Amino acid sequence: MDESRGCKYFPIWLLGDSNPKNWEDKLDVPLDTRHPAVHNIWTPIVDLVQETVFEKDCKRINTSRLYVRNAVEDANEKPEYGVKNWDPRLNERTRKLRKHIEEYKPKIVFSLGAFAFEFARRALTSEEGEYQGSRYWSAEKLGEQFRQRTKGFCVGETNLLPLLHVSIARGKFLEAHRSFTQCDKGNYFEYVAKEISKVLLCNENDFSTIWK
Repeated sequence: MDESRGCKYFPIWLLGDSNPKNWEDKLDVPLDTRHPAVHNIWTPIVDLVQETVFEKDCKRINTSRLYVRNAVEDANEKPEYGVKNWDPRLNERTRKLRKHIEEYKPKIVFSLGAFAFEFARRALTSEEGEYQGSRYWSAEKLGEQFRQRTKGFCVGETNLLPLLHVSIARGKFLEAHRSFTQCDKGNYFEYVAKEISKVLLCNENDFSTIWK
């Protein structure tokens, strides 16, 4: 499996978790659209964003150029959920991501799940006192971070926006909807798509290279 796909100069990046253990030799790229998981955790959001943006501004995002990669390729490199002190090799990977972000300056990095969010957080800050284990980032806390970060969105910086991973696609999916949105009947996909669409439309001139 290739390490990444898309264009690093594209203003929107998508950071997944890790290569699927049983399929990485059979798939070509991260979040390969032949794997069903991507259609449970990412496709519904993109489709709703495209629909909203097109309805309001007759534009569509050129998703073929979206830069996509996983935090790590080998799932065995991921630390236990409660561990804050990561392996030096993993820390080096976060530093490498930091260099890429500094070089290519994406405006948005979407992270899928707790581990990818913490991985990207560490890439964007050098303050070790702020580090957490992945277990800390429950669906509720990721929702809080999403609200804070979309509300305080700054188009001149790299904005890390957390999304859910397996929790929205497995047995406790209804609980994940409620926890992330903080609404008893909340729909996670509609909620995040609406907020992402707002960000893109409010800053559409600064995102001029994403449209087709």
